[in-house]
Amino acid sequence: MIIGQPQVVSRLRRDQVCQIEADHRLHTLTTLSTNERQKILKQQPHVVNMIIGQPQVVSRLRRDQVCQIEADHRLHKLTTLSTNERQSTNDPVNKRETKNSEATAACSQHDNRPATSSESTEKRSSMSDTSRPQTVPHQSTSHAAHEEERLDSEASDTVSYGNSTPEMYSDSESSCQSLTNSPAWNGPHIPKSKPPASGASQGKGAPIQQLNRMPDCLPLFPTLHATKTRTVLIRTDTIKEDRVPSPHPNSYEDLWDVEHVRMPCSEENLYPVETPNGRKELKKRWEVIKTSLIRKNLSGYNFEETILTYNSRFSQKWNFDALYTLFNEIFASEETKKVFSTVMPGMVQLALELPHICTQPIPLLKKQQEHSITLSQKQVACLLANAFFCTYPKRNATQKHTQYSTYPSINFNTLFQGFGHNELARKAEKLKCIFQYFRRVTSDMPTGTVTFKRQVIKEKDFPRWDKSSMPLDGIRIHMASDGTIEDDGTGMLEVDFANKILGGGVLGQGCVQEEIRFLICPEMIVSRLFTEQLDKNECLIMTGCERYSNYAGYADSFEWESDHQDKTIRDPWGRRCTEVVAIDATRFGSHTEQFRGSQVIRELNKAYCGFYSSRGTKREHLPAIATGNWGCGAFGGDSRLKAFIQIMAAVEAGRDMCYFTFGDKRVLNDVYDTYELLKKKKRTVGDLFLQIQHYNKSLSRFFRPQQNLCEFIWKAFGLADNSSTDENRQDYNHGNSSPRQSRLTDDTNEGTSVDPPTNCCSSSPGPSS
Repeated sequence: MIIGQPQVVSRLRRDQVCQIEADHRLHTLTTLSTNERQKILKQQPHVVNMIIGQPQVVSRLRRDQVCQIEADHRLHKLTTLSTNERQSTNDPVNKRETKNSEATAACSQHDNRPATSSESTEKRSSMSDTSRPQTVPHQSTSHAAHEEERLDSEASDTVSYGNSTPEMYSDSESSCQSLTNSPAWNGPHIPKSKPPASGASQGKGAPIQQLNRMPDCLPLFPTLHATKTRTVLIRTDTIKEDRVPSPHPNSYEDLWDVEHVRMPCSEENLYPVETPNGRKELKKRWEVIKTSLIRKNLSGYNFEETILTYNSRFSQKWNFDALYTLFNEIFASEETKKVFSTVMPGMVQLALELPHICTQPIPLLKKQQEHSITLSQKQVACLLANAFFCTYPKRNATQKHTQYSTYPSINFNTLFQGFGHNELARKAEKLKCIFQYFRRVTSDMPTGTVTFKRQVIKEKDFPRWDKSSMPLDGIRIHMASDGTIEDDGTGMLEVDFANKILGGGVLGQGCVQEEIRFLICPEMIVSRLFTEQLDKNECLIMTGCERYSNYAGYADSFEWESDHQDKTIRDPWGRRCTEVVAIDATRFGSHTEQFRGSQVIRELNKAYCGFYSSRGTKREHLPAIATGNWGCGAFGGDSRLKAFIQIMAAVEAGRDMCYFTFGDKRVLNDVYDTYELLKKKKRTVGDLFLQIQHYNKSLSRFFRPQQNLCEFIWKAFGLADNSSTDENRQDYNHGNSSPRQSRLTDDTNEGTSVDPPTNCCSSSPGPSS
C-alpha cells in the first residue's frame, strides 16, 4: 500500500502510522546503494548509535521516540543479513510486525514491486480488527485533493516521527491497538452510536433536577442596546413574541473592508461575465445572482448549472453528487418534487431579500477582540440561504495569503460534493437536516433572536492553577453514563467540543459532536460567516439557537430522524434559553504529552474561558455546565484527565456541572469515586493539579503507562498527603492488596465508603463526542 504511494499515509489512522512509517523507511533504505544509505543514516546518527547493540533500551524510551527507534533497530538488523536470512529471520520484532500487519511482508519481498490496488485494499483491511468505511484507492489528483480537504475537516491528531510529520485522522473509526499496546491507552476512540436516553440509570452525585438552569437562575436582564463591543442588527423595540423583529437601520448600508463581512449584495462585489462577442466585462455579481436564481425554475437538473453561473471558475472543481444522491436515490420522487416546488422557491426569495433583511454591516469576530452580534432568526435564515446558494464572495479561496484563510468556509458547495458511497450517504443525512430547517423557516418564520459572542480572557486573569486554594467540594456535580448534552442539558451552559475552526467538518464529512449539534441547530452554522479561528484564550458563546431536528446514530451511523419542536422559553431579548459554548481542545499525537504542565494549563485555561461568565460570580445566578468527554476522540485526549480539568475549571468559575460520559460506565465510576475521595480529604484545585503533575513525572520513566490517572491518585494519595495518619496512609497506599479490594471510610461520615477505580489497569479510552 505504501510503496510508490507515500501520500496515502496522510489518510491513515494515527494508530497505524508507526507500522507504516517504519516499513516504508525500511523498504526505501534497503533498496538503496551503500553510499546512498550511509548518506541518509548520517542525518540521524544518535538514534542509530543508541540502538546498535542495545535493543533492550527500547523498553525505557518514551512513546514519542519509539517509532524512530523501532525502525532504525529493525533497519540495522535486516540490512546486515543476507536476503534469505532476512526473509527467514525469527527476530521477535519481525514476528510482531507480521502478526500486526500483512503490509510488512509486502515491503520485504525481494522483487520490491509496488502493491496492486486490490492487494493494498486487502492488506489495509487486515491491519485492524475493527470495521471502518472503505477507502477507495488513489484514483486521481482531484480525488486525492478532496481526501485531504475532507480529512482536514475531521478531528485529527498531528504526530511527529523522525523528519516527517504526517497528519493522522481518526475518521469516525474505532480505535485499534497500536505498537505501544498500552493497557492504559488504546488510541483515539470515536463511538459508533448515540448513548441511551436518560433515565436508564440514575447517575451519581447531586440529582440533576437540583442543578441551575436558565431562565430561573438568571438575574435581571439589562436592556439590549448597541455598544462598542456589541452589535445589534435589529430594532430592539420591535422584539415581540408574535412578530419578526425589524432590521436596523431601515435601509441598506454597505462596508466592503477587512473589518466586516463582504456581502453578496455589495456594490463592490464585481464578477467577470462573458459578453455575446466573446469578451469579458465586470458586472455587479448580485445582479448575476438574482438573474440566475429568478429566471431559472430550479430543479434537480439545473441546480448545478445555476450555482456555477456566478461561480464559473469552479466549474471543473465542484461536484454536486451528494445532492443528486439525496434527490435521485434517497428521497422519493414526490419528496424531491416537494422540495423544488415549495421549499426551494422560499429559499430563493429569502436569499434575494438580503439587502432588505440584513441592512447593517456585519462585523467580523476577529482574534483577541471581544465582541458580540445579535441578529433576528429571520436574518440568520437569510444569511444561511445565501450560503446554500454559494453567493458569498472571496470565501472559496483558502490560500494563506487570502483574507479569509483563518475563517471557516461558509458556502455549501463542500456539502454538495461527494466521493464514494460512505461519504455520499453521510452527506445525504446532513442535507436532510438542512432541508428540514429551511422547510420550517420558509413556512413559519421564527420570531426570536440569537447572539454570538467571542469571549476573550487575558493571560493575567487566568487562575494560578498550582496555587489555587479553591476547594473541590465548592460545586455540585451530577455524572451519568446515559443521556446527552443537547437532550438533557437544556437550560444549562452546553459545551460544544469544538474545532478551532468553528463547526469543524459540518460542511464536509465530519459528523461527530460539534457537527451534529450544528446540523440539528443550523442557526449555529452562520457563526462560520464571521468568526475567525479561536486562539488558546478564546471561546464562542452562542445563545438562542433553536433546534429543528431529532437524530439517531453517531459518526458513520448518523441519521436524520424527525422534526423537533423546540419548546425552550425565551429570555427578555427574545432568545431561546439555550446557551452553547464552543471550546477547542488540543490535538495530541502522544498520550503522555497531554499530562505535561504546559498542556494541562492550556486545557484548564480554555475550559475556564468557556465557563467564565461576566454576569456575576454568584453560583446561584449561573446555569450549570452540561459537558462530557471533551477532546477525547480523534483529538487523543484522556477521558479521565479531561473530566478533572473541566471539574477544576468549573470550581474556579463557580458553576455546577452535569457530566455525561457518553455510555462509558468505567469512566463514570473512576472519575466520580476519585472526585469523592478528593472531596472527603478536603483537597483543592491546586492539590489536584499537583497530583496530575506527579502522575506526569511517573509517566516520563516508562514507555508504557501501567495505570491511569484515577488509579495513580488512589495509590499515591497517602504519600502525597503529609498530614495523613499512618492508618490513612495504609488505606490509601493499598499496601500489597489489590486496589479493587480496598475501601475508604470517611472519619466524619461513619458508614459512608468510596470504592477505588474499578478495572483501572484494563481501562479503555473514554468515548468522545
